[in-house]
Amino acid sequence: MPTIAQWYFDEWGHLSPNRSLDDILIKVTAMAQNRESLPLSFVLHDDNELLAAAELKFHEHPDFRDYKHWLGGVFVPPNKRGQGYSNMILPHVFDHAKNMSISALYLQCEQHNIDLYLKYNFEVIHRMNDNGVDNLAQLDGGFFTFYNQ
Repeated sequence: MPTIAQWYFDEWGHLSPNRSLDDILIKVTAMAQNRESLPLSFVLHDDNELLAAAELKFHEHPDFRDYKHWLGGVFVPPNKRGQGYSNMILPHVFDHAKNMSISALYLQCEQHNIDLYLKYNFEVIHRMNDNGVDNLAQLDGGFFTFYNQ
């Protein structure tokens, strides 16, 4: 869990300056212990090497309380990107969501990740700038929705 917490802190920690690495580690550890209800963590690994992580969450964004189920924390370390690891972990996460009878799944992503989610039938339903972050930084993508079919 420390590796995933470090990934999240390095990638998104600047968006919540009051949240420490220890805070993120506590959250990630709690999610990893949960197996039956949200929030849930998923990891992709090869032997002892972590390759990707993802999460299913409940009510991720305070401005969108009507959006219940969220995909979040999708992360592949920079030195492993471009090798298809997100395309390996995401179908597993989506299957798990379907098995939990989740009928709509939302996510918030950065602009450069939009094409990844469009491949999985997500569609942009909102665009926003969150926490004062400009177009070159995090969260300039959009909110997506994915409906089970």
